[in-house]
Amino acid sequence: MRNENKAKRNEDGFVMIASLLILLVLTLLGIAVNQNSETEWRIAMNDRLQKETFYQADAASELAAEALEQSIACLGFQENSKDVNGHSVMKILGSPFGAKLLSNGKTYSPNDLVVLKESLGFWRKYAEGGVGVPILDEAHKDYKDPDMVFQVVLANGSFDFEETKKYPHARINIGGNTKIASGSAIQMAAGYEGLGQGISSGGAALVYSINVRQVDPVNGGDATVCVQYGHIMGTAGFCNSNL
Repeated sequence: MRNENKAKRNEDGFVMIASLLILLVLTLLGIAVNQNSETEWRIAMNDRLQKETFYQADAASELAAEALEQSIACLGFQENSKDVNGHSVMKILGSPFGAKLLSNGKTYSPNDLVVLKESLGFWRKYAEGGVGVPILDEAHKDYKDPDMVFQVVLANGSFDFEETKKYPHARINIGGNTKIASGSAIQMAAGYEGLGQGISSGGAALVYSINVRQVDPVNGGDATVCVQYGHIMGTAGFCNSNL
């Protein structure tokens, strides 16, 4: 009878079973924590990529506005280079720093701006209803080529659009419309003549739409910035020949 009771109370191996259960629980917790950390890391990286792409698009819009002012001052850019297909382009040189030699012998130049052949006089581009955002669908031939491309790939110094599409770059469309600026009336003291009234002329302004689409085919980034830029007619400024 004593032997039977002793057999029933035999707990040999319980510690091993308990240890295995605890180890299983800890393993499951570790997997859950690791998956949660990886998810949070991916969210953070995607947020960083989107913000970087957006700020790059915003910077490209500022550069496009400056190029627009220079084009007005210089009465339109003239061809100073050709692309790999022999088409006329205007290549605006940026800083040489940051250029990267690719494995195929071509150069990725993140500081150069290229004005495509149909858009050398883009400041005269009339767009009453605004301009479209550059799209990536090559089936839409009307929107295949933007007015400008910022961050380009060069093949022996010539712009290579097809190769550029494989790397981060901004596609820029610009179009403007003439608008009459309203005048204003002011009252002023006119000495012995008493109180008088004068009317200032309103003049006219060119209001441009600058639409930028920054794409990063390498990391999957995509951001669009659309701004309006006003140029008061008669204030052309100075033509900087180096731009």
